[in-house]
Amino acid sequence: MTGDGVNDGPALRAADIGVAMGASGTDVAREAADLVLLDDHFGTIVAAVELGRATYANIRRFLTYHLTDNVAELTPFVVWALSGGQIPLALTVLQILALDIGTDLLPALALGTERPNPRTMRGPARTGSLIDKSVLRRAFGVLGPTEALAAMTAFALVLLAGGWVLGTTADAAVLATASGTAFAAVVVGQLANAFACRSATRPVGLAGLRGNRLLIYAVLFELAILAVFLLVPPLPELLGGALPSPLGWALVIAAAPAVILADTAYKAVVRARRDVAPEDVPTGTAVPV
Repeated sequence: MTGDGVNDGPALRAADIGVAMGASGTDVAREAADLVLLDDHFGTIVAAVELGRATYANIRRFLTYHLTDNVAELTPFVVWALSGGQIPLALTVLQILALDIGTDLLPALALGTERPNPRTMRGPARTGSLIDKSVLRRAFGVLGPTEALAAMTAFALVLLAGGWVLGTTADAAVLATASGTAFAAVVVGQLANAFACRSATRPVGLAGLRGNRLLIYAVLFELAILAVFLLVPPLPELLGGALPSPLGWALVIAAAPAVILADTAYKAVVRARRDVAPEDVPTGTAVPV
């Protein structure tokens, strides 16, 4: 409800959201309203709703990104515990801290700066929770397991190539190389995950790579930090990982397309079911609330 006069006061107070004119409105209308439109321009209401919906979508992107990476970071400890210690830890505690503080932070913040897209204002109001089944299903059922599988596969193959046998103690140098490979694979998986999280329904190729300049800068910084962690003494020894072997680098690079392909397949299923996320509503599609 919008109004500016004394007679609009009861309706403004009874409305779900009462909006009074700030410049031309009466004191009674402004006091009864929930919001005051300072410039008296109705287009500002539309812009405010669009910004609110974009913020809602960006928070969901942020949460999806972080929950996904948490799966990849937790999996090595789960595998180690379930194997009774027969499978070595793929990531050390310090490597986890390096991932959370050094490489994970900036892409997540950059996702929070995504601009509203043409689909933002399509569909009804958002009434669901920020963390709903679609977010949990995508993070814990698709992106997270794929990123974790890529890292653990790289770790295991480098160990096996170095002569390790299940149940035996791995050579220290081989273990360091395998751990560095797993660390790098998680970082590369994070990069792919960041671009995947730009949209909940559109593949990376359609969502584009250049629409968020801050995300590009964050990804480049993340790669630079990875190089520092792997190359600059004494960080490799301190973190517990060494520079990956040629086989390791091939497996590290493969983590990116693995995450993107899994995300693309999931989004294809989502679009086929027309179970779209609020921030990416295609034309003519109804959004369940």
